[in-house]
Amino acid sequence: MTAICIDHVSKRYGPPGAPLILGDIELEIPEGQFVALLGSSGCGKTTLLRIVGGLETATSGRVEVAGRDLGTTAASRRRALGDVGFVFQEHNLLPWRSALANVLLPLENRKVPRSERRAIAEAMLEVVGLSAASAKLPHQLSGGMRQRVAIARALSYDPSVLLMDEPFGALDAQTRDNLNLELQRIWLEKQKTVVFVTHSIQEAVFLADRVVVMQAGPGRIVADVPIELERPRGIDVLATPEFARYTGVLREALTHQAATDERGSAA
Repeated sequence: MTAICIDHVSKRYGPPGAPLILGDIELEIPEGQFVALLGSSGCGKTTLLRIVGGLETATSGRVEVAGRDLGTTAASRRRALGDVGFVFQEHNLLPWRSALANVLLPLENRKVPRSERRAIAEAMLEVVGLSAASAKLPHQLSGGMRQRVAIARALSYDPSVLLMDEPFGALDAQTRDNLNLELQRIWLEKQKTVVFVTHSIQEAVFLADRVVVMQAGPGRIVADVPIELERPRGIDVLATPEFARYTGVLREALTHQAATDERGSAA
C-alpha cells in the first residue's frame, strides 16, 4: 500500500508570481519504507516535509497520507495527521517536564485513558533505551538522549508515518553515528514509514531504503536511488565498496545537477 502520495505539489510564499520554493513534486512512498530526502540547504526538502506533516499547505497539488487527502475536509485532515509523528532538529522538549512526562504529553492531548498512558510512555522510553532516565529533566540529559526522548514521544501514539527533519544534524559525529544505529534498530522493530531529511550523503545511504535527491531553483526531485544494502547495517558498512558506490552516485547527482543549473543561469 502507498503510505504517502505527493501529486504535482508546488509551493510559493507570497502572491502569484512570487518565486516557487517547490515546483511540481511527484513522489509515492510505500508503507514501511525508509526514505531519505537529500539535498543542500534551500532545496525545499524541509518545506516538502512540513507540507506532508500538515505544518504548511501546498500552493497547488495534492498530498495523501494513509489514503486521506490533506486538502479536502478538516475532519479528513485531522484523521490523516493523527497517523503522523514528527521529530525536528530541535528536540522541543518541555524543560519543566521529565523525560517520561514529555513522552506522556501527546497521549494526554489525544485523551488516551489515564490508566494506559504511563505504561505506553514507559514502553517507548524502553524502546529508545532510556528507562533509567525517565525522571530526569531535559537539562539533565545529553543532546543525544534528548533526541531519543523526542523519538519516543513521536512514537508514543503509534503513528504509521514518522517524519524526521535533520534530527541529528546538531550532534557530534560519534553521537550521530550511535543514533543512526539506534534509529535503524527502532525502524526494523516498528516498521514505520519514515521520511528523513538530511544533507549528509553518508547518513542517507546508511539509513535509507531509497534516497530522493532534491535541487533548488525551484525545489525539485533530480534523482531517486534505491539503496540495496543488507540490514541490519553496522558502522563497518561505511568502509565497503558498495557503500562508496552509492555515495558516489548520490554525489554525482547533486554536483551534476548543480553544475547544469549554474550553466543555465550563466546562459
